[in-house]
Amino acid sequence: MIKSRMTFQDYHNMWEDAAATNVGGGQIHGLGVGPKGEPGLTPAQIKKHKKEVKKSIYDGRTKEGKKFVERILARRAAREASKKTD
Repeated sequence: MIKSRMTFQDYHNMWEDAAATNVGGGQIHGLGVGPKGEPGLTPAQIKKHKKEVKKSIYDGRTKEGKKFVERILARRAAREASKKTD
């Protein structure tokens, strides 16, 4: 028979005292920190990542950004105008 409610003692007995593995302590290779932890990035990979992130950042203060916003607003106005005529 399945109990509809658990007592605190039943609930407390379900849990372990300590975790089976400690990822942060470095017991598992490839996880956590330390010499056996995450592999990290080489300086070349860091440079490439920063360059890609910088290139992908959108800045609305630039001339290109202002033109982009104008284009979006013009398309929005045209779309709303076409909805009104329908």
